[in-house]
Amino acid sequence: MGRVITVATVLVALIFAASASALMRAPAKSGRMHGALGPATCPAGVPTQAITVVDQARVKPAVLAGLTRAITAQSMQLRTAWGTPCVTFGPGGWRLYLKVGGQPHGVHLWYGQPFALVWTGGGTVKSWSRDFSHEILEMLVDPETNRSVYHDGVGRIVEVADPVEWDGYRLDGVFVSDFVLPAWFAGATTGDPTCVGTSCSFPGPELASADSAGPYDEMRLLGAPWQGTDSS
Repeated sequence: MGRVITVATVLVALIFAASASALMRAPAKSGRMHGALGPATCPAGVPTQAITVVDQARVKPAVLAGLTRAITAQSMQLRTAWGTPCVTFGPGGWRLYLKVGGQPHGVHLWYGQPFALVWTGGGTVKSWSRDFSHEILEMLVDPETNRSVYHDGVGRIVEVADPVEWDGYRLDGVFVSDFVLPAWFAGATTGDPTCVGTSCSFPGPELASADSAGPYDEMRLLGAPWQGTDSS
């Protein structure tokens, strides 16, 4: 899952740095490169960002196709709140590596360009689709993993899925990660010394507390949050 920059995150980055270099240069045979797996749904004229899925977990193409279509739809919800690009899936984009080992989880990093690793744990797509969604959401909002805000001298990374990382919702039949809106960071500043007045502040009167449940979904774009394990 996306993490704030802490000592632990720095260690993770160091651990993956060497392998990342090899992964970024790896030929297609290191995993199945998936192109456009479903109909393009990004509206004409909307900026797009390609994601290249390197499927080292051998996920069934039909399952991955349904997941990627849902993420493209979700990227338009994210765009409404954050102004980010619409996601397409195909070659030449930011790489997302699907891997098998461990429990389902993910991490997004920067190594010359954004990339992400998502571990499926060998489980069904319902067990890791939120991790897949989570990392893409956070890559779109903070591609270089360096977008920070400050409030009362305390820094916080703009990781839009972390504050609600146990929440999700069903989109086109796929469980995807919830995310916070800019108002969650309301009243924080970027810490940029070139800021004048409030020109570099997030809008709103105050910063939401660390245990706040929102105000995500204040635009009423999302379905009801999914809690816990789906039994259907």
